[in-house]
Amino acid sequence: MRSQWIAVVAALVFLGGCDSANQGGANAPAKNGAPAAPAIAPGTTINGTVTFHDQIPVAAGSKLDVKLVDVAQPEIAIAEKIVEVGGSAPPFTFALDFDAGKINATRTYVVNVLLQDGDRRFVPALNSPVLTHGSGTSVQVVLNAEATPAEKLKEEYKKLQAHIGGMKKVDGTYTTDTASIGWDAFAESGAVRYVRVNTVLDAGGRNSVYYAFTKEGKPMVVQQKGGATIGWSEDGSVLVNEKAGGGTLSDADIKPLAEAATKALQMAQEKVDAGKRK
Repeated sequence: MRSQWIAVVAALVFLGGCDSANQGGANAPAKNGAPAAPAIAPGTTINGTVTFHDQIPVAAGSKLDVKLVDVAQPEIAIAEKIVEVGGSAPPFTFALDFDAGKINATRTYVVNVLLQDGDRRFVPALNSPVLTHGSGTSVQVVLNAEATPAEKLKEEYKKLQAHIGGMKKVDGTYTTDTASIGWDAFAESGAVRYVRVNTVLDAGGRNSVYYAFTKEGKPMVVQQKGGATIGWSEDGSVLVNEKAGGGTLSDADIKPLAEAATKALQMAQEKVDAGKRK
């Protein structure tokens, strides 16, 4: 009799455990009695607000590219919309319609936002999840401004200038019919990266020009002290074109600066290579 009673109690405990497990399922009510959130947020539109981390004005013609993507396949847009925002100030708003039939409750989705303003891009500071795993259909996106290619080149040039003290130095002098020239150069791993040329004119006056080069021996920046600064991308296109006091140089004015950079590099590299042979 006792053994039968124990068996009944054990069966009740087992059934009670099963019932508790069932109550904790995906469609079970929450402890407060309210229904649990659905696996996929209802609706077919994502509404968003876009702001900037730093308040930077955007020019006319700027566009906001909004995409709904699966994080496992971010290159494939489930939905996409282009919003014209040039000339206006943030916050920007968007409403992105999507096909709910393309959403899988087990996957993770985010809204990717990119703002293109000329050469400058604004990209999200953080991911903006939506639709699944408890996320809804509304997002607030904060964008950070990336440095432009020209700004990145200027920063690279500054870093190079700051590190010439740790490079191998060579120098020399020569004269022309109208001037006396002194120069020094700095090489890294056998390649000239930076050259300074100081010219004293016989008629009076002096000037200084600084040349920076890539590791591959291509002109990177030419800076005239008190004058223009010209910088090139790796493919040889001009990224930086600035004159002291404002304005830019013409192509005809840039060409001799590029040629002078090539000559300065050849002169300095020959001396570096000669030192290796000793």
